[in-house]
Amino acid sequence: MDEAQLKSELQKYFGYPAFKEGQLDPILSVLAGKHTLATLPTGTGKSLIYQLSGYLLDGMVVIVSPLLSLMEDQVAQLKFMGEKRTASLNSMLQFEERQKLLSSLDQIKFLFLSPEMLQNQFVMNQLKQIPLALFVVDEAHCISQWGLDFRSDYLFLGAARQALGNPLTLALTATATSAVMGDIIGSLHIDGNALNVFEGPVDRANIYYKVAAMPPEEKNEHLLELLKRYPSPGIVYFSSKAQADAVAFMIRKKTSLRVEAYHADRTNEDRITIQHQFLQDELDLICATSAFGMGINKANIRYVIHYHMPNSLEEYVQEIGRAGRDGQQSTAVLLYSETDYNFKVKMLQGDFPSDFTIESAIKNKAVNPDYGSPTEQTLLQHILRQQLTKEEAKQFIAARRELKQNLLKRMKGFAETDNCRRAYISAYFGKSSLVKPSHCCDNCGIEEPPLVGTIIFGNAFPTKAVPHWEKIVSDLFLL
Repeated sequence: MDEAQLKSELQKYFGYPAFKEGQLDPILSVLAGKHTLATLPTGTGKSLIYQLSGYLLDGMVVIVSPLLSLMEDQVAQLKFMGEKRTASLNSMLQFEERQKLLSSLDQIKFLFLSPEMLQNQFVMNQLKQIPLALFVVDEAHCISQWGLDFRSDYLFLGAARQALGNPLTLALTATATSAVMGDIIGSLHIDGNALNVFEGPVDRANIYYKVAAMPPEEKNEHLLELLKRYPSPGIVYFSSKAQADAVAFMIRKKTSLRVEAYHADRTNEDRITIQHQFLQDELDLICATSAFGMGINKANIRYVIHYHMPNSLEEYVQEIGRAGRDGQQSTAVLLYSETDYNFKVKMLQGDFPSDFTIESAIKNKAVNPDYGSPTEQTLLQHILRQQLTKEEAKQFIAARRELKQNLLKRMKGFAETDNCRRAYISAYFGKSSLVKPSHCCDNCGIEEPPLVGTIIFGNAFPTKAVPHWEKIVSDLFLL
């Protein structure tokens, strides 16, 4: 199928007259029967790649997705476009609902599920009976970013692919260094000779980069000043669930902004409701941990503020990329304190098992489920599955710790650089060419651009968010 025919199909299924930059080549690759890895910036329509490809291929499209809220959002979008043959196989389904869905997979075109679901033998047995057009790994960077941290099931996607007969595979992500792309390809057990890789630009020209350095005790006041000037909607990211709660409460008390906290301790029902309210402009602001925003289809987010320094530049670029998907001017602000870095380094040390714990796990051939952080548990389980010796295991842990430390250092370097922040990010991702926009970053001697939109700070709107009991802590959990 050539480009002209594909444009006709695009118009037929989605009503679009032309492809966005970066969409066409991955679709052509998939339709040619080639496994495909595509890295495209947030907001460039990665979902359309598997959706249009799926319509033009016979069989079901299985989409491995990291978050329940993301699955629900993507299913809702497809149904809104008129596609009824779509479903999400997730933990919120009652037993009877899950059984009904699994017994009628032959009527489904797009099936969304988590990597954990692919470890369920009954689910796998049902999938084996259905012809698969395409096996999609959405937000594929999670393989590298989460697989050895707290979601080991991402490491078994390659085995799941093999069990399903090595179907045609498409991996999609917004950001990936060459090392992360290597992790994705290796974990999925894809032959490099049968793979096409398409790399889009990392840069988002309509996002202005700014870092505001300050002591941690000044962050709340500075945040409130920013919220006075920035039009809604926006996102503020935190490393701490407790602090996301506390700052959301403070904002709610001191402004009329409709704000909610979003993190893993909220119920699934709350998280889905909060995301829906944000999408429908019933919330002005989300105070969130990194669990929020992945794949969210909201075009008019005007700003993303990081209350704490992220763990890596990959994480940072993923999160700020949720701003300005409509192409309008947007702003990314990092509230930076060197104590944030020191705190993260300290926390990082506690995420790795000690030599004694490693030796004990290998000796007993088991991991104590009551001991250690999720990352420690995952790493120890990986050591046992790979049947590493004591020395191999210690070397593996040392290398993993060094990698995480280096990611933090590069993020710290971004926060503290005196040079162009946009160029720093581009160089990190191996991109040499860069055309600076008129509003680049605070280090380029350019003033922060005005943001077009409605500024809501006074008593303008009532709060319509879901009920939530905040735990109020007087010092707001300042780090």
